[in-house]
Amino acid sequence: MSELMNLLSRQMERSTAGSEDTARRVMQMCGRISAGKALFCGDDLFTPRLIVESTGAAVTAAFHEDFRVEAAERAGLNALSAGIYEIPVMEGGWDFVWYNGGAEPDGVTRRLEQFHGSLKKGAVAVYRTLCWLIDPSPDTKCYAERRFGRPEPLDRVVREAKECGFDILDFYISPKTDWTEGLYRPITELIRKYEGSDEETAGIGEINKEIYMFNLHSEEYSYVYYILRCK
Repeated sequence: MSELMNLLSRQMERSTAGSEDTARRVMQMCGRISAGKALFCGDDLFTPRLIVESTGAAVTAAFHEDFRVEAAERAGLNALSAGIYEIPVMEGGWDFVWYNGGAEPDGVTRRLEQFHGSLKKGAVAVYRTLCWLIDPSPDTKCYAERRFGRPEPLDRVVREAKECGFDILDFYISPKTDWTEGLYRPITELIRKYEGSDEETAGIGEINKEIYMFNLHSEEYSYVYYILRCK
């Protein structure tokens, strides 16, 4: 599936579920922020531009896909390549960080500790991770852990963030449309171009399985954006 998804991702605005509406909503929930140096880690170009517009900060946009780094540079952003779980370091700490992560294979505590260490004291940040919204059914849990990693329950992330030295200002659950319209609809439209090809044969079944499972169990999991303040 990864070969086909890599091929499709190059033609999509983002590689994971999301939307401009969600980015705007989350940015509003952060309140009025004036930041000198900000970091965005994710997979879209809209959010780092929104951070510039909303905070006036000098934003560094970090992507783990080289083609997104190149696209960001063409769009006039200061961009760099980073590992999937890497938070680039700024001497003295960042004034604002927005980290669009997924499920954490080693659990969220390690990432939150890294996240906390990257920020200046008092800085506000956005941390996105894939969460269980309710107790998952056995088939959903088995599938999601195989496909995405190990989602954490929403309330457990809140507790672990507090233990790692954050105040929880708010949180926002990514709506179903971020998946259906922001991710699965463009994927489905692009797949039609590869019907009958080797790429389609290798990955289409897994993509359809993911869409089927989400439509069946969308109330059980989604991305959650946590708005945090570093103590």
